[in-house]
Amino acid sequence: AQDTCNVVNSAESPRIIPLGPKTKMVPLSLENWVPRPPMTPLSATGRYVRVEPLNMDSDVPLLWDALGGNDGTLNELVKWWGWKDLESQDDLKGLLEMIEEPEGCCVNVFRLLATNNDGNDDDVEMTVAGMASYIATNADNGVTEVGFVAHGPAMQRTRASTEAHYLLAKHALEDCGYRRLEWKCDKNNGPSNRAAQRYGYSYEGSFRNHRVTAKKKNRDTCWYSMIDSEWSRRKERLDGWLDPSNFDENGLQVQKIEAFGS
Repeated sequence: AQDTCNVVNSAESPRIIPLGPKTKMVPLSLENWVPRPPMTPLSATGRYVRVEPLNMDSDVPLLWDALGGNDGTLNELVKWWGWKDLESQDDLKGLLEMIEEPEGCCVNVFRLLATNNDGNDDDVEMTVAGMASYIATNADNGVTEVGFVAHGPAMQRTRASTEAHYLLAKHALEDCGYRRLEWKCDKNNGPSNRAAQRYGYSYEGSFRNHRVTAKKKNRDTCWYSMIDSEWSRRKERLDGWLDPSNFDENGLQVQKIEAFGS
């Protein structure tokens, strides 16, 4: 699929009003609001990762391997999806096809760059290491969700994982002019809850007894969101942490992400 969501947000930029040590974000004007195009997969290259639309034929075997399908660890990795166990590449393909069936819903593949990218990725080796999807898209209201997230071992707790979600948020809130980006996860999924907050989503509350999973388990769902009036500050925070100057010669962070703002 082609990226057709390169639109300029017709709403006005947010105003930031100083309030002593804190600031107040004034919501974007909706005077010129028009519905957005449906979300499309992202094609973008950062310093550490490339995000691409899923190619169902070539990427499913690579994702199966990257997420642990060949060594029997995949179902533990994706257990919080609330789906039945995936026993084969065909099972994974069927799930991905289901995700992409509704309009505005699409799967993105994460490819790790072999070295820091200088902007010319023609000859850069790229390894599939994970995925995330735009789901539950409501283009009329400018709302979409990042869901069905899976980071294989090669990208867990790396700069690439943070950058991938930075690129996804930028695409939705900046390139496509959406107003609200959601993140929902099981209350018991500690890593996903921590990731949402790390990436800059705000916790909104929990829906108790929200779902019965395919394995007949209860799911209480935690809701997070990032909205258009917050994006400039979230972007600055992520840009600061991801900058190469924030990492030493051993690849260790100099400052934690919290040092770059809320």
